[in-house]
Amino acid sequence: MKAQEIYKVIEQIAPLYLAEDWDNSGLQIGSYNRDINKVLLTLDVTKEVIQEAVEKDVQLIVSHHPFIFNGIKSLCIDNGKGELVAQLIKNNISVYSAHTNLDSAKLGLNHYIANQLGIKETEPLVQSDQDQLFKLVIFTPQNFSQKILDVLGENGAGLLGKYSHSSFRAAGKSTFKPLEGSKPYIGRTNKVETVIEDRIETIIDRHLAKKILPILKEIHPYEEMAYDLYPLDSSISKNENGLGRIGFLNKSMSSHEFIDLIKKSLGVNFIRTAGPIPEKIKKVALCTGAGAEFLSIAKFKAADAYITGDLKYHEAQNAKENSLWVIDAGHFGTEKNVVYLLKDHLKSNCPSIETIISENIKSYFEIY
Repeated sequence: MKAQEIYKVIEQIAPLYLAEDWDNSGLQIGSYNRDINKVLLTLDVTKEVIQEAVEKDVQLIVSHHPFIFNGIKSLCIDNGKGELVAQLIKNNISVYSAHTNLDSAKLGLNHYIANQLGIKETEPLVQSDQDQLFKLVIFTPQNFSQKILDVLGENGAGLLGKYSHSSFRAAGKSTFKPLEGSKPYIGRTNKVETVIEDRIETIIDRHLAKKILPILKEIHPYEEMAYDLYPLDSSISKNENGLGRIGFLNKSMSSHEFIDLIKKSLGVNFIRTAGPIPEKIKKVALCTGAGAEFLSIAKFKAADAYITGDLKYHEAQNAKENSLWVIDAGHFGTEKNVVYLLKDHLKSNCPSIETIISENIKSYFEIY
């Protein structure tokens, strides 16, 4: 199976447009065209993981954390990142990373961890701006309306709940004057024309707007396609993608029951907590990795508890002051299970390749 086919499968569940601006998801090093038989799944790309890939004759490493995060100005192959890059190139091993795009995806890591914890009826804790909805209005000659409608529907415009191809149209008069050098589809140069056109309205999200407008302009009969794009109120959103999740447990739990659930579900030996402990926990927010910055959002959305990692001292103070129970299960603890999500997805969609979970997924911390 070609490497680029595997990347596309990963991007089905974690489209790159969902990645944060500061992130570096996607191909890190290697090839799009190489044949892939074995894939090694890991949280981080380390010296030990690369050595494991060499020993197991792996052609592709898929990680959650980007192998190359910040820009590289120089590479010394004697040690550090340069040594790892040299080993990857020498052994013809590619690296692909799915980071915040997988964190934010509708069926991504936060959704996966929420399911492990038994949190139901979930929605994003922080909505992705890619889910913002727009009303698209296109003006077209009536004999071209059906083609415009077909292109809109086929590309996902007008998707409302369990209904697709949703639109509205009404006829009206349009006036224009083709100037010198124009090539009008209707009318003559330097003469004001009035024609009957259809006004077609539909709903699209931000990502689809970037994709569909060039397609429409290509097939529209007019040299200059007349259209409007109205952003809808920010509270109106697809509400599918975004960092974190918030939802409900099947039944209320005591703090001790909830702590036991977290340890068992995530496979961690210890957690830290901050803030007042509620009598019962029912509504739960979570953000894998480092999500302390969203503590106030979890409080605003009336979570009884908020699970995340990398909680700092003053963020713990903030939890106490805002009367929110925050559970720090660790950056590693909340994200290490990403390999099982990736394995399930690749196994279902790429049955011809062998997917291996790395034996070298380890926290960088030692607890004494």
